Amino acid sequence: MDKALNDFDKRQRAVVQKHHKLANGYITKLNRNGIFEHKPIRRLPLVSLKSLLVTVFCVFAFKGLLIAGLGIEDYAARLAHLSQGSTVERAGAWLMGADPASQWIATVLGALFG
Repeated sequence: MDKALNDFDKRQRAVVQKHHKLANGYITKLNRNGIFEHKPIRRLPLVSLKSLLVTVFCVFAFKGLLIAGLGIEDYAARLAHLSQGSTVERAGAWLMGADPASQWIATVLGALFG
């Protein structure tokens, strides 16, 4: 009896889960056997976590490469000049500001290519 109850609970959870998926939209199709089936619409997330992390890493790596190539003094001077510009340029200066992660990447790159 316990196995039958577990099987019933498993089927019930599957039905409820499918109902939740169908509640966000579905497409009705006719399968090969002539039976109408409802398939949930698969919505892809706008930005995946992986692509967001790769983008953040690339920004830090780019900043580290610039700091390693220009030197911290020249980089700071360029940021100071950029922060005197328009609103977009000030936002860029804030985004490109030297932070501990990009400085660490710059030291690693400086040691590698030194």
